[in-house]
Amino acid sequence: MIEIIKEYFVPGSIPFLLIGMALGVILLYRRSSATWGKRWLTLLVVLYLALSTPLSFKAMESALGRGYTDRLDAEELEGVTGIVILGGGSITLRSDREEMNILSDAGILRVWEGVRLYHNLDEAWVFVSGGVNERVGMTTPESLPMRDMLIDGGVPASRILLESSSSNTFEQALNLGPLLEARGVERFVMVTSPSHMRRAMATFTAQGLDPIPAPSKQHPDDFLADRSVFLPNSQALEESRMAMREIMALLYYGLRGWLSSP
Repeated sequence: MIEIIKEYFVPGSIPFLLIGMALGVILLYRRSSATWGKRWLTLLVVLYLALSTPLSFKAMESALGRGYTDRLDAEELEGVTGIVILGGGSITLRSDREEMNILSDAGILRVWEGVRLYHNLDEAWVFVSGGVNERVGMTTPESLPMRDMLIDGGVPASRILLESSSSNTFEQALNLGPLLEARGVERFVMVTSPSHMRRAMATFTAQGLDPIPAPSKQHPDDFLADRSVFLPNSQALEESRMAMREIMALLYYGLRGWLSSP
């Protein structure tokens, strides 16, 4: 059921728009509900125009990431022996016998922050977490390209540990606990995007873990810098969809009891 909601009922997505338009047209063709059909379609147009503007997604991301935007400095890293990097999405491309795994922008930025932190610590353990999600074309565990990128950044392979069976933040919290304990890691930082950090922190804390938030950048430098914050564009709509999905995930996790109390 939850997969259907994520696929079809997240505002900002194309499936949600198509379902909404179909509902509006049905209402229009019934004389008794034609007025409601007009109102519904008008609301849908206004909603998608708003979600298509950079102003909209930036406002949602700012609210989600409030308190989790500052990068850690050397003093805050004192005593840290572990770095947890949560996956941010990837895609697996295959053709004949060739295969390439490409991390999303969020995934790349998280790994880059992990590399920066590693070089500011004394041979910390680096835990990379991310499994597969065939529904979005991620058929190779996301942790594998994350590991390769860490190695390219100068992190020794011997210091990298993989968690490759999780498919969501809750499973990451469940699976990483025993891995951290096995390596004797008590004080660790957790790297993810600012907009995801609130849910990640509450989920890990609910499992008895005590991570130090280490947010990556939310977007690459100059992301949509040449676009007006008031004019709609497709990339802004996608970012709004992701922000709406995160808001809905927070609500879902809260209903399931997967989040710690504030």
